[in-house]
Amino acid sequence: MKLEKEERSGGVIPIVVFAQTPPPEHGQSRMVLRAIEALSEASGEFEVHHVDSRFSETLDDIGESSFVKGLLIGRYLLAAVTTRLSLKSPLLYYVPGPVKRSSLIRDWILLGVLRLFYRKVVFHWHAIGQGEWAHGSERLSLSGPKWIDRAGRFFSRIVLSKPYASICVVETSAKDAEAIGSRKTITVYNGIEDPCPDFDQTIMVGREKRLQRLVTDDQPCFRLLFLSHGTIEKGLFDALDSVGHLLESSPSDWRFRFTIAGGVKENLKSRFDEAVANLESLNGDRLSIHVRGYVQGEEKQICYGESDIFIAPSRWESFGLTVAEAMANGLQVVAVASDGVSGVLPCRYGFLSPVADTFSLAENLRFCCESLVRGEGGEVARDLRDRFTKLFRIEDFKGSLVRCFRSLKCGQSVGGVGALRERSFGGQLPENKLGRGGAVAKSPNRRTNPVLVTVYLADQSPKLGRSLGISRMTQVVLGEMARREGIELTGIRSRSSIKMPPGTKSIIVPWSTRGRMSRVLTDHLHPLMRLRTRPDLWYFPKGFLPRVSAVDAPMVVTIHDTIIQYYSDHYPKWRMDVEYHYWASILKNTLRRAKAILTVSESAKGQIVSFMERHDIPPKEVVVTYEPCLYEALEQPTDPAKADYVLHLASREPHKRTSWLIELWAKAHGEGRRVPRLHVVGKVPYDVVALAEQSPAVIRLPFLDDDALVSQFTAARALLLPSEIEGFGLPAIEAYYLGTPVCYVTGTSVEEVLAPATSKGGFHYGDEGSIFRALDEVMSLSAGEVRECGLKLRREYAADRVVDKILEVFKQVGGKD
Repeated sequence: MKLEKEERSGGVIPIVVFAQTPPPEHGQSRMVLRAIEALSEASGEFEVHHVDSRFSETLDDIGESSFVKGLLIGRYLLAAVTTRLSLKSPLLYYVPGPVKRSSLIRDWILLGVLRLFYRKVVFHWHAIGQGEWAHGSERLSLSGPKWIDRAGRFFSRIVLSKPYASICVVETSAKDAEAIGSRKTITVYNGIEDPCPDFDQTIMVGREKRLQRLVTDDQPCFRLLFLSHGTIEKGLFDALDSVGHLLESSPSDWRFRFTIAGGVKENLKSRFDEAVANLESLNGDRLSIHVRGYVQGEEKQICYGESDIFIAPSRWESFGLTVAEAMANGLQVVAVASDGVSGVLPCRYGFLSPVADTFSLAENLRFCCESLVRGEGGEVARDLRDRFTKLFRIEDFKGSLVRCFRSLKCGQSVGGVGALRERSFGGQLPENKLGRGGAVAKSPNRRTNPVLVTVYLADQSPKLGRSLGISRMTQVVLGEMARREGIELTGIRSRSSIKMPPGTKSIIVPWSTRGRMSRVLTDHLHPLMRLRTRPDLWYFPKGFLPRVSAVDAPMVVTIHDTIIQYYSDHYPKWRMDVEYHYWASILKNTLRRAKAILTVSESAKGQIVSFMERHDIPPKEVVVTYEPCLYEALEQPTDPAKADYVLHLASREPHKRTSWLIELWAKAHGEGRRVPRLHVVGKVPYDVVALAEQSPAVIRLPFLDDDALVSQFTAARALLLPSEIEGFGLPAIEAYYLGTPVCYVTGTSVEEVLAPATSKGGFHYGDEGSIFRALDEVMSLSAGEVRECGLKLRREYAADRVVDKILEVFKQVGGKD
């Protein structure tokens, strides 16, 4: 009761809702209506004023421009300003539009005026993208000349800047709030009325009988459903293509009934009709397609009730509302990993494909069908239904939204609301319960008694030497671990080092470790720090253990290579003898004391085993986990625009061979050979600085932030990676993830890492001509071939696969089940 009184002590707060409610009926307008209802029902707390900015009357009209809409802007602005002048310190609730020209212009005008009158603006991000686009994200762009896109980003950056608060609809749709510098960011899941409150007594009984028939029928017929407004962005044609691929790859005695509901956008109808006719004609009696228009109410429930598998191929989604509806109805869901869809489904959901990858979507559809004929559908259906009832009911949404605005009224931190929501979801699905192929199994990482892991990060300072690639790998691995059950992370870091993932604990050393002396002291003395809880194990992602032996728990290390030995053998003058001796002794100490040794490739494993044999270190098992890539979260490009340059990530370390490459490029250009320009990013070795400045074939670029680096990768015709030795070769998969092929030295780990996708691009160390032959080879690859390589590598080195291997070792070392 005391907490309730404190929450209500701020008085009535006026809220001006500037947003459209139905019609037309779609997810955003429906949730705005529910928001108004929730705030109005909170008796005595909020005074709600609604400016119904009705710019669209039909679904096809959304995002379109017209003269009438221009006139309506003035009308709604007048209403909002008049309302503001009659109220004291109101909150303005506003829903930013998508990155479409008419929507952007409307937002620029409306917010440009409204933010002059309203001091506190709350953005509810139902349509995602504009915030991150405004701050340089390449996921989106405006059509037309580049100056239009740049100007649009500038205007959006101004009108969206630093709102009082941002409300995100799932955690995975929070990029906009982060980009615009929102003072507070709160996640409030969208919700719907439970379409089948008597699910267990009616829907599930019939569904289990249906699933049983699929198990026993010699010629099973799978009922597929696509339910959304039929547009390219919603994946209409991706769904059709994936069903076509499914029919090609599935057993000939399988039959399919495919229902397409929700209506098709007017300008796509002829293309859609042609695609449906072609699909039916090619597959005879194995496929029947049933097209229904816009459905709602009982008609919509019939669609869900008559289906087995819900296909959710939406390329761009803030919240998967229809996915939540399918979960409520106990359907199997096969989806793509767009922001909002992946946020609604369980983390690491088994039937989740890359966006716009119809072959992968078809493969997951086949896996799902196989799981149904194995009799594994019932428990999956119940688990998805259970997730819906715990997270996505309308009463959950209304209660969370009221708490959200209550916290804004009382000046509470965002953490208060976030923590409250997390506590209310204690019974949600285990993250890895739905495995590949849909087989239901206990997650190997789920324990009631979690493994306590302390991670040492103070030796990884961004942009400092060898920390860069290792730090990128570490952040992805720890981010994935933080989402897992059965593990509790605590980090030890410094003021200058990388940070632990959100939601985890950190012990911060109160100084920078960018200096050599402070770094060495911290590396060796941090075990003396008093921890509140003794961990079950320590993890050292950079692979060097401290000299102090105060660590009283097993230690696990990831050793990325033995390059210190390579340098001692091949470049003895690069460092002083004392440095080689020091780092070699640290590596020896690590290999002797580590309870478990992980590494990132078979090539690196060979280096480690050879080092142990050479220095008479007792042999130990070395487990290869490989590495994930930070760019896994970005969509695999389909056909990215390419400029006339190739890319090289420069280094002053001799094994990276930056000097050799710049000299070779300048020489080739001077001899009249037509070569693309060489973009060199980062610090260039001193011996070629003048040459790089003088040669028109070489363009020097500074160290780039990640968005700029992504742009460089994406537009390059190839990445040149002439390193003599690598532990893994992370830039190679970064490049393919962004649609760019790679030239690399054969016999290195890069050849091993790329082998699951391609053998092209290799050149021989010491053969100057072979690099140009390799370059011609990879530049002749089509965009489709490069994309297929990227998709294969994404599957091979997915963060969840890598972390599964690491956690299996943690499980063995930590001794908990």
